[in-house]
Amino acid sequence: MSWRVVYIEKSDRLQLYLDNLKVVREEAEILIPLSDIHTIIVDNQQTVVTARLINKLSLYHILLVFCDDKHLPNTYVLSPHSHHQSSKMLKKQIAWSSSFKRIMWQQFIQIKIYNQASVLNHLKRNESVIFSLYELAEHVKLEDQSNREGHAAKLYFKELFGSDFIRDRDSLDGINSSLNYGYIVLRSAVARSLIASGLHPALGIGHNNQYNAFNLADDLIEPFRPVVDLWVSVLMDESDYLDTKIKQKLVYLISNNKILIGNQKQTILNAISILIHSYIKSMDQENTQLLVYPANGIAI
Repeated sequence: MSWRVVYIEKSDRLQLYLDNLKVVREEAEILIPLSDIHTIIVDNQQTVVTARLINKLSLYHILLVFCDDKHLPNTYVLSPHSHHQSSKMLKKQIAWSSSFKRIMWQQFIQIKIYNQASVLNHLKRNESVIFSLYELAEHVKLEDQSNREGHAAKLYFKELFGSDFIRDRDSLDGINSSLNYGYIVLRSAVARSLIASGLHPALGIGHNNQYNAFNLADDLIEPFRPVVDLWVSVLMDESDYLDTKIKQKLVYLISNNKILIGNQKQTILNAISILIHSYIKSMDQENTQLLVYPANGIAI
């Protein structure tokens, strides 16, 4: 199984050499076997990528991500033919029960809040806040109609990053920027695995924005968000800013760090695939007990 996320900060050219990615920078060349690569992130505006390489990446189901001028992942290149029965899977996905989707979304919000509590517990934070998160998770309603997710987030982020911290997706401060970057890289990995599994990433269960091509990716990323939160809390101080070193560290952790899922230690990339395959079984059989997700050992 492919496992490497390749981060390209500076390169003149990316091209194909046999079944290898060739990274060319001035006089230097680096070869990386395509069979090892899960995702390539191009974080500059100068790199030239050949069409021959892009076509070969599609055969290996490798996700190619281009960052914008703010250094945030912006464009995703992935073959729509990553699954041999994509049409059959799409019909099945469309036919899944709407009522069970509501139950499944409730489950995902509960898992997310439990994992937030797990992060605080790992860091030995305020026990009363941890208890409150467990209480909120227990009382999540269908479709999270009472917004337990929002209430949990307020408690969680202030306990994790300080009482003055405000989670703002548009903020340019170091912590918010790092969270955004980690989430987007993680979202890319989820989208890649969804398409490889034959699912259409736009057909969400909780997220249903008509302008969002990755609604389902935004649903299934939820159990993994606290992993990024933990890493950012360890890597960043309030006065820090998101630089290349932090971005590379986040990419490395998403590629190589392990968490507990199904009573086994797995890399994040493997864990995403395990969750998605169990999600398909759960939706097919309308049984949330079949869902395999990261829990408790999320802080490994």
